[in-house]
Order: sequence, then C-alpha cells, then structure tokens
Amino acid sequence: MRFSKFIIVLFILSCSSESELLSGFNKTTWQEDKMGCNGQRLELVDELMTRKSEITGLGQEEIVDVLGKADMHELYSRNKKSFTYFILNGPDCEKPTASPSKLIIRFDGLGRSKDIIYYKAEE
Repeated sequence: MRFSKFIIVLFILSCSSESELLSGFNKTTWQEDKMGCNGQRLELVDELMTRKSEITGLGQEEIVDVLGKADMHELYSRNKKSFTYFILNGPDCEKPTASPSKLIIRFDGLGRSKDIIYYKAEE
C-alpha cells in the first residue's frame, strides 16, 4: 500500500513540474506563428532570452513542448543537433527575408539544450 501511495505522489510531482516549465510564457502564440510569418514571435523572443537560464539544460521534448516543432533541424556529428525557430519572415513566408532573425537552440550529444542564440536580422 505504501508503494502505491509513493507512485501516486511521484506522478503528481512530476506532472506539476512540467506545467511550470516557462510559466507565464505565451507558448500558444509562439507555436502558432510558424516561420515567424505573423511577426508574433518578435514580441516574445526577448522574454525567451531573459529566461535563457530556464531553457538551458532542457531536453528536446521539453523544448518542443514549449516552443513547438522547430522550423528547421540540423544534425551534427556525435548526435548533436540544433533547432531553428524563425522570428520574422522565415523562408516559407509569403514575404521572406533574405537573412531572417532566428532563434537557434543547440543540443549536446545527450539531447540537452546547451546554447540559445538569437540572431537579429540586419536592418
């Protein structure tokens, strides 16, 4: 009986910690702005950068849960990869920019985010 209570408590704690992942961040708005075509990500990227420490160390699944499927993936040697999220007028938008602003999240070989870089487009 004690074991089943322990499992239930553990399950509740694990569920509550996931819901607090980047609490207050408008992930729905971010996820709906595919390729940054609507310009809504531009309003949210500064908040992500100020909360960079909360993103660093998250796994790929956790990043996808918060930011949605990446606009572009790159795979490197030793199982390292990166996710790219276009901030404004990515390549598949109606009016793409030659060098669009983008947020790049790089992962280590174990799938944990290690670098979060924001490239602003030249104006």
